[in-house]
Amino acid sequence: MNARRLESLTALLTALGTIAVLFSIAISQTLIALGLLCLLMSRRPLAFPTRLRYPLLAFLGWTLLSLAFSDAPFSGLSQVRKIFLFLILVLVYNAYQDRWQLQRTFQGIVLAGTIAAIYGLGQFVYDYEALKRMSRPFYQNYITHQISGFMSHWLTFGGELMLVVMVLVALLLFFRPEEMSRWWWLCLPAIVVALLASFTRGIWLGTLAGATYLLARSRRRILWLVLPSAVLLIYFTAPRWLQQRERSIFDVETDSSNRARLVMLQTGLAMIGAHPWFGVGPERVGPEFLLYKPASVGLPPAWYGHLHNDFLQIAAERGIPCLVILLWLFYEVMLEGLSLARSQQAEERAMGHGGVAATVALVVAGMFEFNLGDSEVFMLYLSIIAGVFTWSRLGKEVTSEK
Repeated sequence: MNARRLESLTALLTALGTIAVLFSIAISQTLIALGLLCLLMSRRPLAFPTRLRYPLLAFLGWTLLSLAFSDAPFSGLSQVRKIFLFLILVLVYNAYQDRWQLQRTFQGIVLAGTIAAIYGLGQFVYDYEALKRMSRPFYQNYITHQISGFMSHWLTFGGELMLVVMVLVALLLFFRPEEMSRWWWLCLPAIVVALLASFTRGIWLGTLAGATYLLARSRRRILWLVLPSAVLLIYFTAPRWLQQRERSIFDVETDSSNRARLVMLQTGLAMIGAHPWFGVGPERVGPEFLLYKPASVGLPPAWYGHLHNDFLQIAAERGIPCLVILLWLFYEVMLEGLSLARSQQAEERAMGHGGVAATVALVVAGMFEFNLGDSEVFMLYLSIIAGVFTWSRLGKEVTSEK
């Protein structure tokens, strides 16, 4: 196979692998592995985003150190395997040869997210009608098993849709009108309604934070009118069960999930206090949870395999230095996105702001859920931010050729 065909095949496999993560992680990872194989077969010199090089190496290195200092290192080997997910950055950064390919990939992400959202809404209607036929209270039964689209869990489904919303809103607000058909606007309500139906409260807050950023950078004068009005409209026109879910965000007295997170906070801080440098070790938070839980605190019904907070989890699992490195990594991603967003070109602003909004949404949602441990969500996020760096690289290459 000649070099040009191999490059085209690499770009196609990368795009399909990125889009497929919204349907199947197995298919997605297979396509990405084939893309990496084609990339290596092309024997092209591999590049990597300069900003991410050192924080990423430091994060991976400290993770391995934490594993080495763990009292049960073999139980954390799954985190070593997850290191290979970062190869997505290498693949995306090197796979695309022009911006058209990258633009179509981002639009493919939006279309796939819309299909997943519509499928999830079908699940919701089925669940609602089934509970109605059985004369069972909807809210109390639905919160134990929410819609999950093509994913195995509703938090994975919600996390992916959150990132798709950031991409879509950035494209709608900043791309040239002729590049974005009015049909793209129809994707937004479908995804937003599916997000609401997923009942994922932390992801709602992450989506709101990312959307606030995008509106602040594009429609600042109407931000404080449009956003509160939209939130109030959604609340007051929502069914009673959805209003109840929205109010439960602030319920720390009777909501078992909220009470459990307070217990996790106390336990996580105890772990960090006892192991500030290297943590208790990857995948050791769940097995050692009861050893660090305050004796005077009860256990509300919940799953205690991790701490439901990205930053608390990383610090407790791998130590405070690893948390600092993670924040450094996010900082570099934000800097690159903001740098691209200062461009006079609409496409570059869309890509830059989209990367920043995705990071803002992930960080805020990560305060309520360990979404960095969710491979599908993390893969989609890596693909998006790699796309931002790639867009910047392709622009520099065009400028240097001139």
